[in-house]
Amino acid sequence: MAASGTLVVYRAVFTALGLSMVGTLVYTCITDGSPFRAELLTPWMVTTLVDFYVNVVAISIWVVYKEVNWISSVFWVVLLFCFGSATTCAYIVTKLFEITPSGPSQDPLDHLLLRQDNLPERKCSFVTVGRTIFSILGILMAALVMYTVVTDGLPFRKDLLTPWMAATLFDFYIDVFAISVWVVHKESTWISSVIWICLLICFGSITTCGYIVVQLLQVSYQDPIYHVLLNSHSKRIINHSTQSVLKPSEGQ
Repeated sequence: MAASGTLVVYRAVFTALGLSMVGTLVYTCITDGSPFRAELLTPWMVTTLVDFYVNVVAISIWVVYKEVNWISSVFWVVLLFCFGSATTCAYIVTKLFEITPSGPSQDPLDHLLLRQDNLPERKCSFVTVGRTIFSILGILMAALVMYTVVTDGLPFRKDLLTPWMAATLFDFYIDVFAISVWVVHKESTWISSVIWICLLICFGSITTCGYIVVQLLQVSYQDPIYHVLLNSHSKRIINHSTQSVLKPSEGQ
């Protein structure tokens, strides 16, 4: 019952966020025109867009992992890059409606995060590549932010908050919210969760990359992928379930 209630809440929250983002895009297009204008590409808008798309890369990798074939993966990734957090919310809501809490874990987030077929067999075979990619992305993003501060000053200026900058920031922080849900699920204490969320809000994709690298450093290429995605409690449940399934097979 508790799992069903949690599912309803997540569905409602991400549906509301997705609709809010669509409404924001439509309203900004009507009131401020098309976003495809050269004058909108101020230094801080460019930096914000890069920051936004680094988070999109992280979410896209999860989507590719979740999907059962490359056609659906490419479809969703293209939508993510075109429509941002509206697609993030649509994808999450779609997957939430596919969940029927069963199996070793009753936590809806476990079912949302994981691809449901062949859990034990899927290994972190690209862990070194992942560490390298996200380390590079995080360093490049940090360098870009510092460069923009030096060349264009601090971002906390009223003249930078154009309608499309405001829409982009709203888009950006919806994705940050989605990533924060995973962070809260992963972390073992509220203190560490709050610290990471504050860093996500303040430093955006730099923190996203840092957090992913930290998680990847805690696993080896022989570990199942759920060791990266789930918290320690959920991992123990799935490990116990997997061992229970394997023991009768070994006996035979």
